[in-house]
Amino acid sequence: MSWKDDTKEKLTVGILELLILKLLSFEDMYGYQIMQEIQIKSKGKLQIKEGSLYGPLYRMEQRGYLSTRKELVGKKRFRVYYHLEDLGKEYIQFTKSLLDEMIEGVNYVFEEKKDEK
Repeated sequence: MSWKDDTKEKLTVGILELLILKLLSFEDMYGYQIMQEIQIKSKGKLQIKEGSLYGPLYRMEQRGYLSTRKELVGKKRFRVYYHLEDLGKEYIQFTKSLLDEMIEGVNYVFEEKKDEK
């Protein structure tokens, strides 16, 4: 893996929980559906590997941000759907606000001119 791929993956993982919860604010989804929606809604800029998705989903369920339900698909297979809980909605609001503030600060640093120091 190149340093570029590694950097992209680290940044994506850092905001993955927020992206997942935002998608779940529209409707309940199962894991593969979440991966597809992130890719579609980001216009292909973000592609989540399946192995990167289920750890955050499990942690967010443990924290009470989301809940799960199983639905039978076909005769023997179950699909796990994830549902956003009220605590998850609070997490979205707080984290999005914090992310906006951080991005604004990063932009200030990158836009700073020598004569402004």
